[in-house]
Amino acid sequence: MTTNEQRQLGRAKNAILAFFERRISVPKIYIDAVWDGHPIDVLAIDRDGVGDVHVVLLLARDYYSEAVLEPGKYDQLVEEVIDRLLSIQAQYKYLAVVDISNNQNCPPFRFSERVIDKAFAQDGIGKIGLLQIDISPNIIISPNEEIQVRLEIKPERFRAKIAKLADDYIQQHEADWEIRA
Repeated sequence: MTTNEQRQLGRAKNAILAFFERRISVPKIYIDAVWDGHPIDVLAIDRDGVGDVHVVLLLARDYYSEAVLEPGKYDQLVEEVIDRLLSIQAQYKYLAVVDISNNQNCPPFRFSERVIDKAFAQDGIGKIGLLQIDISPNIIISPNEEIQVRLEIKPERFRAKIAKLADDYIQQHEADWEIRA
């Protein structure tokens, strides 16, 4: 991973943190967390750590590199991330596709039909959400403007009995962002 790509993915994590800060109630948010043995790019637990658990895994998308991959190869990478997400215990799961290409004309990422089918829980209760983040170097961001996180596919709640896991986690880890009284 190049320094520029690492910086862009770091900025994407910060943008997701801001996204959750606005969308969920009194969140505790962790960046680069290890949740139940799984590395997580962004972990958010709402209601000051006693509510639903939201996990996000990032996938860099360089449209130039994607264009030279053999057909279906990028879908295969997406499916691997979805398989990882499906194995993680959380109520809400997201794949965040981060556009790091220099091509301003690259089309937005879309799940293929095969990937959409795979994004559902086996029992039908739960669906992985899709976040899109464009932070390609050619995009000029004014000093007062935030990187935009677009919710392309809204997640649906998964079954997860993880109250004790969440309680233990917040006791043992300091959040990267939380409301302090």
